[in-house]
Amino acid sequence: MDSWATVSVLTNRFIPCSATITEFSMDPKLRGSFYKIYRYTNKGKFSLSFARDDYKVRSNCAIKSIQDVSYFQTQPPQGTWEEPDTGSDSECDDEEDEEFEDMNRGFESDPDEEGTQTSAITDVNITSVDNYEELIKKEVEQLLEPEERAILQQNVTPNLEKISTAKWSPLHTLVLSMQISCVDKLLENGVDIDLPDKEGLTALHKAIIGKKEAVISHLLRKGASPHVKDKDGATPLHYAVQVGAKITVKLLIKYKADINVADNEGWTPLHIAIQSRNRDIAKILLVNGADKTRINKDGKTALDLALCYGKDFKSYDLAKLLKTVPATCDL
Repeated sequence: MDSWATVSVLTNRFIPCSATITEFSMDPKLRGSFYKIYRYTNKGKFSLSFARDDYKVRSNCAIKSIQDVSYFQTQPPQGTWEEPDTGSDSECDDEEDEEFEDMNRGFESDPDEEGTQTSAITDVNITSVDNYEELIKKEVEQLLEPEERAILQQNVTPNLEKISTAKWSPLHTLVLSMQISCVDKLLENGVDIDLPDKEGLTALHKAIIGKKEAVISHLLRKGASPHVKDKDGATPLHYAVQVGAKITVKLLIKYKADINVADNEGWTPLHIAIQSRNRDIAKILLVNGADKTRINKDGKTALDLALCYGKDFKSYDLAKLLKTVPATCDL
């Protein structure tokens, strides 16, 4: 049986269920070993369950997540909580949600005090994060051997020669893992944003292949070129079409990507859109000026590719699109 405490988040930021509490009023050794998230709602509130003797938590505790640091206030434990049935078909879900909302109603922010409260929490956030980082730094320095500590002290900035290979570029790895702040640090230290790997792929190519929309947008704002070709002559737009990333296709067009650029085999983005039978992307390309008459090295136009699939509805649909959509119409 566990004692439980209700928590109300004082921020509009999304807090993932993987968030971890970083400050307690108890022995740090117990961190992360005694609590679990009981219920999570789309209103920024959730409750935690605590072991019976360990529920005393500070009135303001830090939640460290991969996205940001947020703070919450706790309501004193009011009872005991037993493990619920977590089945999605429970008939009590609605009733439990209402009960949970009732418990948290007292934590709703007063509109007149919201501005002051947010400002105060922001100040506490900054202080807590700084303190947390300092503690981690000191702890790590104590854990490192003298020679390891010396290496760390020497590398004030990233030592790219030590962490790069022809295949594994730190910039590309950080892009695919969506470590945007770390990407920015590399760029600030002079890393070429359009640096290709041995296949000719840039960070933008990799982000598009991985469908990392937030990173794609960030790289373009930072100056990544949408015109760089890989060793096969494929541009970021070719890859965006291939993976069916409609939003990315529109974004690349906004950044003046060449719609009619051909790869080493003469394939344009429109050829690829028709090959993948993606009508929506084909239409986006057509209405933004894609040339329907361009032929690849095999002498095939986009219409030829559409008809090669045989007499199914998709073939007729794509053929109609290619025949009827003028290159000057608007989306």
